[in-house]
Amino acid sequence: MYTHSLSLPTKIKLLLQKGLLDTNIQLSNFLIAKGVSDAIRTSLGPHGMDKVILSDNEILITNDGATIMKNAKFDHPVAKLLVNVSESQDSEVGDGTTSVIILSGSLLGASINLIRRGIPGNRLTKCLGIFLEETKKILLKIAIPINLKSSYTLYSAACTALESKVISSHCHILAPIVVKSILSIIDKKKSFNVDLKRIKLIKKIGGTIEQTELINGIAIDYPVIKSYGGPNNMINAKVALIQFSISSPSTDTDNLIVIENYAHMDKLLKEEKQLIISFCRKIKSTGCNVILSQKSILKESMCDYAIQIFAQMKIMLVRDIERDEFLFIADSLGCIPIIDIETFSSDKLGSVDQIEEKNYNAQKVLIFKGVRNPRIKSSTILIRSSNKHLLEETERSLHDALCVMRSIIRRRFLITGGGAMEIEVALSLKQYGKTLTGINSYCFNAFAHSLEIIPYTLCENAGLEPIEIISRMKKYHMNGKKTIGINTRRGILGNMIKENIISPLLVATSIFNMSVEFAIQLLKIDSIIET
Repeated sequence: MYTHSLSLPTKIKLLLQKGLLDTNIQLSNFLIAKGVSDAIRTSLGPHGMDKVILSDNEILITNDGATIMKNAKFDHPVAKLLVNVSESQDSEVGDGTTSVIILSGSLLGASINLIRRGIPGNRLTKCLGIFLEETKKILLKIAIPINLKSSYTLYSAACTALESKVISSHCHILAPIVVKSILSIIDKKKSFNVDLKRIKLIKKIGGTIEQTELINGIAIDYPVIKSYGGPNNMINAKVALIQFSISSPSTDTDNLIVIENYAHMDKLLKEEKQLIISFCRKIKSTGCNVILSQKSILKESMCDYAIQIFAQMKIMLVRDIERDEFLFIADSLGCIPIIDIETFSSDKLGSVDQIEEKNYNAQKVLIFKGVRNPRIKSSTILIRSSNKHLLEETERSLHDALCVMRSIIRRRFLITGGGAMEIEVALSLKQYGKTLTGINSYCFNAFAHSLEIIPYTLCENAGLEPIEIISRMKKYHMNGKKTIGINTRRGILGNMIKENIISPLLVATSIFNMSVEFAIQLLKIDSIIET
């Protein structure tokens, strides 16, 4: 894809300089939000353009709406509110972050025209509330129920989420990985939510995106200590997670030891070694043959002499594991973290069929295969790419696809993509608007028309003729063909279900909720007070 340099604050400054921002603070706020929305529009869909975001330390290339909004610098409070909307959409459902910004701008554009015609803002907020409720009812009517046993449907939804990303050409490789990773950690019948923290993403530079793989078991991004010839593979492993140091003892307060002669020094060193040997023997006596040690802040987690003894005992060592990963590893392996040597016992160990260290371009990953009694189900996706920028974009894309799967599990309905849903909702809302009278009917029709911005933008970005395509779509929908939408890859209209261009109902519902609530919020602001 081509890249595009983004300078949203500059565009807003130009509007101010040219006098295009109204002196009325309400209209000024609308125009600023719409200016931000218009700058993001070119990123929508499979043919969306990338943005180059420059910072002091690095260059970021992405077309993800949430990432663009998060990294762009804004001074105006309304633009910052729009950033919050995008972040809320990202945290709630993980997808639709570009659409929510575009739809917010379109609703505000309609509001600008209505206010300039003399319609008061409080009338518009009331109308938008009714508009949102009716939209939700229409979405439920056109939604398609899904069975989680249909892996192909889930694969299609994941593909649709990935097709608008930088790595869209690899969606046929990444989508099955996303679906399998989700299905491996849930119960298809009982689960109505999924904790994405149970899916670990490990990034490794080197290789290509095609080499990204789902690891059958948990994996951690830490190397095995092979000093003194210690093992780096283990069959029938008994794993201990320790949170104490195996090194020379020390007191909690500052102290001074006075050694009068070499005999006393030899005795002290000998006693320290005996203490460490006693620790190692006790650990060995429990049947433990793999030790994972938490990173210590005050001192080293394991001294060289202890490493040497463990190597002689053929015990595998991994040390300096971060605290935030430690509990995840404990739950995944079925271990109980051990806080001191006195409480070290065999009942706190985890059992694994095989532990293997794999080498990826001189970068080590430790893989645990066949965990026997895990407290939680977990999986690991190893992401490969040739450079840092593509690696990070692949991680963001996979996260969005995982969020789409989570949305399907939370609410098991799908809707059609390619602008088909927006056209159907817009036509249904216009029909409902005919049942209203006076100003309400006029406002409702204007807001319904603003939904056409999504298919219009998809056509623009794909190089199609928007007016012709949308007119043909409306004709199909009026004749009852409600699933007809734009296949931007092929540049034609088609049945979105047969074309497998689908997305979760929860994502669409969240887009409408966020955008309408943002428009209502701005309509209620009549001044900005600086402190």
